[in-house]
Amino acid sequence: MDALTLATAARWLLYAGALVAVGRGTVAFLDPEWKAGARSVHDAAGPRSLAKLAAVALLGAVALLLWGQLTALEMTRADIPVLLGQTSWGLGWSQLAGASALAAVALLLPMGRTTSLLLLMAALGVAVAMGGLGHAAADAQWPIGARLLDAMHVAAMGAWIGGLLCTVLIVRVPAFALRDAAWRTFSRTATVMAPVTLASGVGSAARLLLGTAPAAILASDYGRLLVLKTVLAAVILFIGAGERRRIANGKTPESRRVWVELGTAGAVLLVTALLTGSEPPGE
Repeated sequence: MDALTLATAARWLLYAGALVAVGRGTVAFLDPEWKAGARSVHDAAGPRSLAKLAAVALLGAVALLLWGQLTALEMTRADIPVLLGQTSWGLGWSQLAGASALAAVALLLPMGRTTSLLLLMAALGVAVAMGGLGHAAADAQWPIGARLLDAMHVAAMGAWIGGLLCTVLIVRVPAFALRDAAWRTFSRTATVMAPVTLASGVGSAARLLLGTAPAAILASDYGRLLVLKTVLAAVILFIGAGERRRIANGKTPESRRVWVELGTAGAVLLVTALLTGSEPPGE
């Protein structure tokens, strides 16, 4: 497997794991079930399996990132101490690996109000650490602002899309009796987080492309991937708006449309993984 494929697979797993971690923490922390004093449904078979998959994704992602970097630099495992101890990439990877390990542990803990807060903090740590290996790490003018903007994008999308996936699974648990309340809670969260996701994504793109001619943007792989991501995001927003209206009218979302929304979000993550590995025009 070549370095590009390894890096793309690693980033997809990293984004997916981070989104589930943020989503699980957000939904559990805001879940109306806690207000009712009921037993947590987040440790039922479906939600629990998703948490385990997310933990494996996070740990697998950091391993693949390291393998991909070794492959790209034609280094061996004996060179790992040098790579991690004497390069800025190694420092960024170490921070990401530590945050991912903490999030993986938090994902496997029984879910409660305290552990959901712990999971959220660990997942946000992953979101911040991601910037150390992306385009934000190369921003010499606004290094901290660029990383915070990227972290905001990951966190908001996690609360929105990751929260949607987690909500879908908990409302399918037979013992859960607060399905309508759970959907209303998610809808309120998504109403805030969807615009934040959009605004932070636009901000990150503008930071990289400001001053570049539109023709040059569209002629680059980065620009074409950005257009594709924008189209897919618009599809998600369109579907989500329809489901929000259903929830506001006291109905539950249509299962088929929700899964289309989640599938489209998975495609967005793949495009984002490719986008992160592409060079913006003008750099």
